[in-house]
Amino acid sequence: MSQLHLSLLGEPLVIHGETTLTLSTRKALALLVYLAVEGGTHPRKTLSESFWPELDAGHGRAALRANLLELRKLLERSHGPGEPAHLLIERDMLGVEQGSSLLLDLRLVEAASKQVGRGTPPLADQAREELLAQLERASGVARGPFLAGFTLRDSQFFDDWTRQERESWHLRLHQLFDALSMLYERAGDAERAIEAVAGWLSFDPLNEEGYRRLMRLRFSQGDRVGALRAYARGRAVLADELQVEPEPETVALAKRIRHTAPSRSPQVRHLRPPHALPGQPPANLLEGSFLGRTAEFGTLIECYQRAQAGQPQLVLLQGETGIGKTRLASEFLGWAQAQGADVLVGRALQTGRQLPYQPLIDVLRLNLEQEPAPGDLLSDVWLAELSRLLPELRDRHPELPVPATDEELGHPRLFEATARLVQTWAARRPLVFFLDDMQWADTATLDLLLYLARSLADEGAPILLLLSVRTGAESFTGVQSTWMMALKRTSIALTALLLAAFTQEETRRFVQELAWAEQPVEVGNNHGATEGSREQREASRLREALVPFLRGRAPGDWRCGPGCSRRSRWAS
Repeated sequence: MSQLHLSLLGEPLVIHGETTLTLSTRKALALLVYLAVEGGTHPRKTLSESFWPELDAGHGRAALRANLLELRKLLERSHGPGEPAHLLIERDMLGVEQGSSLLLDLRLVEAASKQVGRGTPPLADQAREELLAQLERASGVARGPFLAGFTLRDSQFFDDWTRQERESWHLRLHQLFDALSMLYERAGDAERAIEAVAGWLSFDPLNEEGYRRLMRLRFSQGDRVGALRAYARGRAVLADELQVEPEPETVALAKRIRHTAPSRSPQVRHLRPPHALPGQPPANLLEGSFLGRTAEFGTLIECYQRAQAGQPQLVLLQGETGIGKTRLASEFLGWAQAQGADVLVGRALQTGRQLPYQPLIDVLRLNLEQEPAPGDLLSDVWLAELSRLLPELRDRHPELPVPATDEELGHPRLFEATARLVQTWAARRPLVFFLDDMQWADTATLDLLLYLARSLADEGAPILLLLSVRTGAESFTGVQSTWMMALKRTSIALTALLLAAFTQEETRRFVQELAWAEQPVEVGNNHGATEGSREQREASRLREALVPFLRGRAPGDWRCGPGCSRRSRWAS
């Protein structure tokens, strides 16, 4: 049986089999749409009175018969031999067959909406990919509002029904776009999250939440200009269409973005930068998309949300050298900053001798220098204790008292001063405190962090402590191992993330991201080319090493021909 396809999200489109149908009257189209969407069968009397209220009973039924006749003839022209009709006509009852022969774009949206309505808890990779694919299909059918621009001026019943349906499907699609962009965002795939939000705003250009999410996503990628451009575009649309200003939340977000330096630099990828010779890889070959850490990124987001709600969190990010700890942390810090968090970043250095409090001194000095009045953060007593680490505080506040000279008393007072300062910063907005390479940290720093973790657990401040530690027997001393055990015994909520090596599928995706050439290049045949930089030669050797892997995973020629996109270079 030939399928009847009704595409109703946008201007109504009727396709029967492979033929696009054009109905001669709006009433016939309206009748078909109503019967298909509502389902079941409906009395002729009700339909005639609803669609032709200006006519008496006899003329109304005659008009109904005429439109049914047109529908039957139009559908019969593209029927196969002996196929039953799509219209259900049973004496005084009318309807449209609702089985597999009827394709409605609304059904895709309805099924996806039910799935999202049950919530989107953390999912395994396969389940998440299946849900994302379902949401992509459902959101992809939305060409516009339900029956965009379609109305029956002489049927108040149909226009009221259309208005209600339009609002209902608008809310469902709003929910789908929201969930789709959020899932990509939680997976660390900002590029696809931005694409989803762009589709959301194309469907509903007056949606301020969409503009705010786009601003946060752009800013999380270090693109402050793009974030502010999204704000300007949203503000212009609201002014043109509704003659209103953006909501205070949107204005506040734009102000914060305008006055905050992104925690990361924007990533700019070029397949062939101007200085590269044909056939040579770009210098940024390995600056690909963020891959393979979806579950860990989602866990960091969950920890942040708990911290934001006033439940301090401690996250230990562990893994071997080069496994991707710093990259994961960088992506998360950009995301957290875009959500409104203050981000503090420090790093322990591998030096010949341990420098007491080195990673903390760097962080505290940088942030206190940006404070217009450090004296407003802490009392003079506690600022004096901090001057042990930052003597320049006495230049700004010469009236500070002399800190305690007792060695045993001095350390606890310094620890308490640092904890109070961190909690004061967190009182203004959520705080993410990241310290990298903690396997090189000195004993004094470890002791202070242990005190801070215990203090935060008692206070309930919106703080997330993120500590990156290299695993391996050569990385830990006995002191650090003891410190790790003590840290796990504190009452602060602790999450340990151990980064494992990529799975085979993640490795395949990563290798695919390394493709750059828009034209076929003969690997290993560069004798006539000018010698490039050392980085380019190393990248070229890497590419040659990957050729057998790529050929083993892709049918036919592994190289990308002209016109293909980076995302579609392999069908495997």
